[in-house]
Amino acid sequence: MKMSKRTKKFFASAALLSLVAGLSFAETHELVKAHTLESAAGNISFGAWGRSTFNVGRSNTSTKITVDETALGKTASTAGTAAIEDYIANGGGTAFNAETDNVKAYATAVGTYAGTKAGTEAATAKGAELTAALTSGDAEKMAAAAAEITGAGYTADTAGITAYCTAYGTAYGEKYGTQVGEAAAGALIVNMLKAQEKDVSESKNYASLAPDWSYGARVGFWIIGRTTDEHFGFDFNLDADARALFVHKLWDSDEAAADVNYNEDGKYAVAIGDQAKIWGLFDNPLFQTKLAFGRMRENELRGSIGDFGQRESGDVKSEDDIFQEIWTATGLFASIKGNEDSALKGFYMNGAVDIAGVLGLESATDTDSEKSMQLYDALRDAQFGVGYTVPGLFQIKSQFWGDSIAESNYRYSANKYKAAREAGYDMNDYYGRMEFGIDWLGFMGGANGLGDVDLEKTPNANLIELGVKVPIVTREGLRDYDPEKFYNWYACLGTMGVIEKGFILYKGHLWGGQGTSNLSQYSYGLVDMAKDNGANIVMAGGDFLAEVCANPFGKQDVFIGLSGNYNITSANGDGDMKSGLTVNDLKLRQHKIGCEVYVKKTFAANNFIFAGIAGDFTIQSMEGNVNGLVDLKYDGKTSKFYMPIGIEMFF
Repeated sequence: MKMSKRTKKFFASAALLSLVAGLSFAETHELVKAHTLESAAGNISFGAWGRSTFNVGRSNTSTKITVDETALGKTASTAGTAAIEDYIANGGGTAFNAETDNVKAYATAVGTYAGTKAGTEAATAKGAELTAALTSGDAEKMAAAAAEITGAGYTADTAGITAYCTAYGTAYGEKYGTQVGEAAAGALIVNMLKAQEKDVSESKNYASLAPDWSYGARVGFWIIGRTTDEHFGFDFNLDADARALFVHKLWDSDEAAADVNYNEDGKYAVAIGDQAKIWGLFDNPLFQTKLAFGRMRENELRGSIGDFGQRESGDVKSEDDIFQEIWTATGLFASIKGNEDSALKGFYMNGAVDIAGVLGLESATDTDSEKSMQLYDALRDAQFGVGYTVPGLFQIKSQFWGDSIAESNYRYSANKYKAAREAGYDMNDYYGRMEFGIDWLGFMGGANGLGDVDLEKTPNANLIELGVKVPIVTREGLRDYDPEKFYNWYACLGTMGVIEKGFILYKGHLWGGQGTSNLSQYSYGLVDMAKDNGANIVMAGGDFLAEVCANPFGKQDVFIGLSGNYNITSANGDGDMKSGLTVNDLKLRQHKIGCEVYVKKTFAANNFIFAGIAGDFTIQSMEGNVNGLVDLKYDGKTSKFYMPIGIEMFF
């Protein structure tokens, strides 16, 4: 069956825009050129786009936490509770308050009170016993009592008996007090953990806007300029979305959170998007050099298999999970690309320094136009990449992505790694990561990407990509604080292609990573491991998307789509928690499942509307033993069934 020119055009543009380019404004819109104004100096192209999805659905959540006492826990609870009641009844103190009192300190006070009381009683009893023996007239009893006293280093007289009994009572009291203190601590721990027990569920109907990364709806405008020889130009785009509300906080940073009016501030919900750069190309016989200044995203080496546009199933992987794009908020970019007719054909190298990554929010309100930083700090946020491509065969690549957990690194919120910094880690404990990738182009008829495929000659094209990421962590304990960033390793395999028979578009990912975690983010705070006590954690999953033309022999403008994903997080650990408790034989599992069936209708080139039925499910479980006293178990379930209706348009 031979493809029509219309079909070929559809697949090439759909693969390029819908499946590959996404939001890469400079590269995508440079090809689209929706509207162009020509002049003697050069050309200016511009256009607009918008996307949004409205969801109506129902969500259900349930949480069950159970705490079962072990035999040791029951014994400690019985003995410890009696000791605490005696402590309070005799004026030793007030009842334990979990919000203000420390378990160890309170249990020690109970043990000290009980030990002092028991020691005094033991000393008095021992003194009476020895005195009676020494005055009994029984030679055997008198000799035994004297031997006990003198054997301990005291004299067998009134003064010696007093000193010996005092020491005896002190030793007895300390031993007994320690036992009582441990029992009291056990009782307090059991009670505190029992207070965590719950069995609750909730259901609600809801409405929401998606994709979530653009806060519901996103409308943008782009404009690019090129000189007539296309060696100099600029790229710029504006986005209008709720995300821009947060830009408002930069120039009114003193405004209290309670005073923020989103309806009012929404008037200013326009922000610079992915591109705001000026660039130039410079030729020589071997390669072409590109220099750019400003805000940018450069995708020459980036992965091509995206995240389904954040439209279908959630929790799926993106292009950057395979190989990260180069991006700067404000900075400098440079690249070298081998010429087609030179010995460097296929070679590519780039680098970028992100100045705003270090200056961050501080520079937004700084009135000092001479604001600067040390060169070392700037290079810490730099990116460097290199790749080599054999058209129609493969592309290999690697890069360094500079980073740190320093509070001055405003790529993240100020609280992102606050816990790690408070534990004593600093910017020199994490330097970023190394990435390695390979793209197999052998099923693409000599093309460098799916958007370049000539589907008349290669009607069954396929792209396969593999990326591996390894963080540069110099203190292993840092891995406990964010396993999805400070993993030991992470790999993502992606595939995307076109099948002529049935006119099917498809893509998917398989991924996995391994690291350590304090488990707080995975156990909803129920378990928070202490420094250097992180649990081993493995994360893995897969996702897929397939679209089939509903009428391949007619007008190819209606498609039926199916997408889904499955993610699993598994952790096992033993060790101390920040609370001072110890957890043993801990096992945590988290399963996430998503799926969607939808119908999509295209119109006017690459514009489309769609409607579907979708579901997301999360199943969580955790169990472990705490201090040998209780078996702690957590079960949680979340489900959503919803109907998404959306639209995406380019003009």
